[in-house]
Amino acid sequence: MGLLAPIFAISLAVVVVSGSHQSYPGTSSRPILSDSEANTLSESNYFQGWSPSAINVPSKGDYVVGSGQTYTDIQAAVNAAIKAGGSTRKYIQIMPGTYAQTVYIKGSVPLTIYGSGSSPTDVKIELTQGADLSTSSYVNQVNPSGSRYKDGDPAYSTYSDCASQSSGTIGTTCSSIFWIMSDNVEVYNLQVRNKYASSSQGQSVALKTDADKITISNVYLISYQDTLYLGSGKQGVVQRVYVDNTHIQGDVDFVFGGGTGVFNKVAFTAVSDRHPSGAVIFAPSTHPTNSYGFFVINSVITGDSGFLSSKKVSLARAWDAGVSTGGYVAGTSPNGQLEIRSTRIDGVINADAPYTTATSNRAYSGNAGTSRNLNDNNYNRFWEYNNSGDGA
Repeated sequence: MGLLAPIFAISLAVVVVSGSHQSYPGTSSRPILSDSEANTLSESNYFQGWSPSAINVPSKGDYVVGSGQTYTDIQAAVNAAIKAGGSTRKYIQIMPGTYAQTVYIKGSVPLTIYGSGSSPTDVKIELTQGADLSTSSYVNQVNPSGSRYKDGDPAYSTYSDCASQSSGTIGTTCSSIFWIMSDNVEVYNLQVRNKYASSSQGQSVALKTDADKITISNVYLISYQDTLYLGSGKQGVVQRVYVDNTHIQGDVDFVFGGGTGVFNKVAFTAVSDRHPSGAVIFAPSTHPTNSYGFFVINSVITGDSGFLSSKKVSLARAWDAGVSTGGYVAGTSPNGQLEIRSTRIDGVINADAPYTTATSNRAYSGNAGTSRNLNDNNYNRFWEYNNSGDGA
């Protein structure tokens, strides 16, 4: 894990050290936005009227978790805060330490959950929990002796659903270590890690959001496949997430989902220890009527020593959720939307062919026309603007 500190330091103060050589309209393998097109796909448009503010935390939270504190279990503090009710934001402070547990947030109370250490790695929330975990093993791990999730608790139904999956294994969604199902939640200054490391292509979510107006700041998110899962992508459902000053690490589709995410000053790091032959960073599954999927700005896209200068990492592929091979229908099927701008892209990416085939086996098709419709679902909706670096 020694890679984390220097990469995260870069993300805190991203400086694009060389000018962009990306020119409109780009190519069909790598479309580049014009200035006017970039204005229509601005950060404020992705926020859709929301103005997230910087996270400010008190020296002592309303609920304190740690050895010798009122709460020794994060879920217990979350439950207490939600059961207390009200519309005033409540602060859950986590003292330094390692917390081998899941955290499910489900309710209507605005919460800020923050680590009180000097760096995100001082507070570690982690488990080994792959999608292929049996439901019985999940129960024993997540709810030992039935003490963490009880009937009547805010997130009991979520736990119960995961524990009773008909397949006998928990699946991708229930592999999540930290799962946000409440609007207006802030997460600050901690690390969430799914330690599942099978050599197979097993899904293992570190953090999942199924809510609106979520802010994640100064956080490490670590896994391999499916590290960060944003939203469901249902038509008409707005689920906005703002991620800043954060490190996200993985190898396969490690930022994915159907929600809207804005990433500012984020370090995305592809790791090669499981699959040195290649990696995929983004896998959006945006609803075809939603113009705003993932927006990346002022960030760094890089890899570990096994990938640096390798050109083996793909920036993105479309996650055509629910679409079988050859079954994509333009305007009906999901069509991931992604914009990367003013970001340093290292030589881990093949600059001539940065995108790859969708999960439905739909070949990548970029639109390099000069009178193009940025939301033409006959094409992929992956765009870049003003990026720099050997992979740009």
